[in-house]
Amino acid sequence: MVSKMVRAAVIAAVYTGTVIGAGFASGQEIWYFFSRYGPAGTRGLFLSTILLSFLGAKAMEWGRRIGASSYHDFLNNLAGKWPGRLGDLAITVFLLLLLGVMLAGSGAVAVEWGGKWEWGCWATVGLAVLVLSRRLEGIKGVNLVVIPLLFGAGILLNLQWDRAYFPLPLPRAFPGGWTGTWWTAALQYSAYNLVLALPVLVTLYRLDDNPATLRRGGILGGVSLGVLAFLFHRILMGAVSVGELPLFFLTREWSGWWRYGYGLVLWGELFSTLIAHGYGLATRLGPAESPRYILRVTVLLLFAMVIGRIGFARLVTNVYPLFGVVCFLLLLPLCFRPLPPNHGKVAEKPVFSR
Repeated sequence: MVSKMVRAAVIAAVYTGTVIGAGFASGQEIWYFFSRYGPAGTRGLFLSTILLSFLGAKAMEWGRRIGASSYHDFLNNLAGKWPGRLGDLAITVFLLLLLGVMLAGSGAVAVEWGGKWEWGCWATVGLAVLVLSRRLEGIKGVNLVVIPLLFGAGILLNLQWDRAYFPLPLPRAFPGGWTGTWWTAALQYSAYNLVLALPVLVTLYRLDDNPATLRRGGILGGVSLGVLAFLFHRILMGAVSVGELPLFFLTREWSGWWRYGYGLVLWGELFSTLIAHGYGLATRLGPAESPRYILRVTVLLLFAMVIGRIGFARLVTNVYPLFGVVCFLLLLPLCFRPLPPNHGKVAEKPVFSR
């Protein structure tokens, strides 16, 4: 029983780390989709948690049943040839843009620490290539470290907030994005986060091909995302506006080492999402077993550095809302279509097996 729970927790950690990125760990994403709606945002957060738990587990099992080698296989099976190709193109373009977002954020963290933007980017790219050389095993290892740290940071922020440490005026938010209702925001958030996680989710059966483990891991991952989001939402709820990195702003009166620690957690979330998206794109262009896999990873990350120079805030405000609208079209068939017949063949030996 313990072994089964540990294996499910590993799947959940990879799922959680794939979804969480710069927008989540900085608080900007949580404020935009939930906290700015006040108490109604809590209902949206609950709705999103249900969707991410149910559909995340379903996507994992779908990938296992068809033996998906990338999100291209999954989309073709889910939506058909031409809709699948359009969805494939949309995800590929947005994943590349989001690699730029994560590297831009890494550069921004380096600047906050008193360094140079380029130093943050080059160090992140070098470490990403090293981790991705181990493929899914590398992604698993990073998330088993980063996710507990983010839970710890969320709890610490709440403890400080309970001591009336943070009732301070927040800077103005940057403009842009979709101004909908709490439930449309929750659907948008669920759709784009789930679709962005698909490149990793549909290949997670390579870590563990047990359907029950994948199901438990998907549900646990969705619930973990909901709990983490609530920890940040509880602090930001009621704020009229926020800056680019609201939670980092709220730590400005912490002693130096604590603030550097939170900056490290923020960078870790950027990094976990970067390697997940990098893996997804590299496997879309060719199999992970290919001798050219590392070359593809390196070229993609170097190109993403060029995109990252556009700027973190500008990329987030323009890319995230637009992609959320596109993802609605991909979310619907996953919601309502039944799982395919169980014909899948595992493309490589799983790390764990039944």
